[in-house]
Amino acid sequence: MNKEIPENPITHVTLQELISISGNGKCPGLMGECLAASTESHLQSFRFPCRINAFIIGVGTEGESSGLLNLQEFRIKKDSIFIFGPNSILQARSGTIKVHVIAISPDFLKRINIDTKHLLPLFLQFTTYPCLELPHEVCQSLRNFIALIEQELKGPESEFSAEIIGGLIAGTVYKVGEILRHYLAEHPELESASHNRAKEYFTQFTQLLGEHYKHERSVGFYARQLCITPKYLTTLIKRISGKSVSEWIDNFVILEAKTLLKYSNMSIQEIAYYLNFPNQSFFGSYFKRNTGMSPSQYKAKQ
Repeated sequence: MNKEIPENPITHVTLQELISISGNGKCPGLMGECLAASTESHLQSFRFPCRINAFIIGVGTEGESSGLLNLQEFRIKKDSIFIFGPNSILQARSGTIKVHVIAISPDFLKRINIDTKHLLPLFLQFTTYPCLELPHEVCQSLRNFIALIEQELKGPESEFSAEIIGGLIAGTVYKVGEILRHYLAEHPELESASHNRAKEYFTQFTQLLGEHYKHERSVGFYARQLCITPKYLTTLIKRISGKSVSEWIDNFVILEAKTLLKYSNMSIQEIAYYLNFPNQSFFGSYFKRNTGMSPSQYKAKQ
């Protein structure tokens, strides 16, 4: 194929761009790696789909707004919390919402001393529930944490700023973990009864999948990366998530394909090559098998 494929056909929004959008301007140092703000937004900056390279936690305080996260509908309103993982595909639809929000770069989050082994599986259980309506006092408690971070970020940067802000963010993440754990206790139907070891494998698998799904679609590849057999990986992932490894792989690929068909200017052939299919025909068969329609039918439907 002679035509060059764009490296990033879906717009990527960096944390620095989020900071500019929020009205905080370009700030070096810590403000380049985390943002905390109370802001009113029509979300017009996200009316076209984009990937946001940040971990976002927020609380709706006034108004209501809807949108799509990874092509799944969500609605933020007063007294709801929302959690968007890094590199999620976000598109706003309608409404005006006032939120108290923090956004953290993945690199900064890695440098904070957080027990991700226990928190990540918990957060992953809510990937299909990015917004939760909660009691006002719970939302207010989380807002208080965010307000402390915002206060520190507005002050002059000092020798201990990184440690102070890192500690506050870690505390906020743990607070959200506590909120989610309590929510699961009240909604046991959402809790996956799985062993901790299975949760660890699930976390590692989804991280690997996010990095390699464009080029690797075999169960064997992910099993080798985790140093376990394909059969064992399949059993673990099915037990903890209710989906097979193949279903997870297909979901990632189809989400990307749908987004590109709906919003990019790439041809079907370009999308096929971008997603590492040998040709357009293989891609078309794969897409139809998973969606019930051909890529051209899906594209025309939008």
